[in-house]
Amino acid sequence: MTYYLKDIPLEEAKQRFENVLRDENLWGTLGTEEVTIEETHIGRVLAKPVWARLSYPHYHSSAMDGFTLKAESTLNANLNDPVEIKIKPGSAQYVDTGDPIPVWADLVIPIELVEPYDAPGKVAKDPRNPETILIRKAFSPWSHIRHMGEDIVATQLVLPAKHVLRPVDLGAIAASGNTSIHIYRKPKVAIIPTGDELVEIGKEVQEGDIIEFNSIVLAGQIIAWGGVPKKYPIIGDDLETLCTVVREAAEENDLILINAGSSAG
Repeated sequence: MTYYLKDIPLEEAKQRFENVLRDENLWGTLGTEEVTIEETHIGRVLAKPVWARLSYPHYHSSAMDGFTLKAESTLNANLNDPVEIKIKPGSAQYVDTGDPIPVWADLVIPIELVEPYDAPGKVAKDPRNPETILIRKAFSPWSHIRHMGEDIVATQLVLPAKHVLRPVDLGAIAASGNTSIHIYRKPKVAIIPTGDELVEIGKEVQEGDIIEFNSIVLAGQIIAWGGVPKKYPIIGDDLETLCTVVREAAEENDLILINAGSSAG
């Protein structure tokens, strides 16, 4: 004769639980919320895809500290016969890394690859503000320039729905011109400890008493997995009381964990 109720094998129970979690309809029961990206949302799950509102960068920018000019002006430059270019708007000008490229230019030459002069034979006191520069090699168009949209193109998908957010994702969202996102609400999880032998933490224990500590462990796991735990008072071995508390918990939570005994409980 057996005194145990029919149980479900562990692997089957785990599979049932995972199947429920994968159910597309489950996500809809959580509800969503719109939040700003300035808040910390690491580990939260996107409820809607994020589309780029802006390109990044949203303009052609210099990838080097140097001089921007037209590539065709360097066409005949070589080691023994350098090209001399006067520094002035429309011809050549100094730019720092990240500066926008003027509409008339299509090249940036790194500052270390030019020879700056204030006058013939006189090296410039400020290499960033010379009168002329000598160039001893030809360069192809768009060298050392970060193209508009090099990282992100406006209207492109940045992140799909149901993506778990990482720190780098928040940066990409901000860079694409978005200020807010839609995420799923955190699941609320009820923890109901049961058993006449259990006593709350901090209370004096007698022989036969067991300190109820499993709820702390479960709550920690729930928080680590992105949920919001709610611990209920210990319920004694009374079916009617337990049923009442479970019904109440079902009204307020998305998942209920009943912590029972080690056998038929």
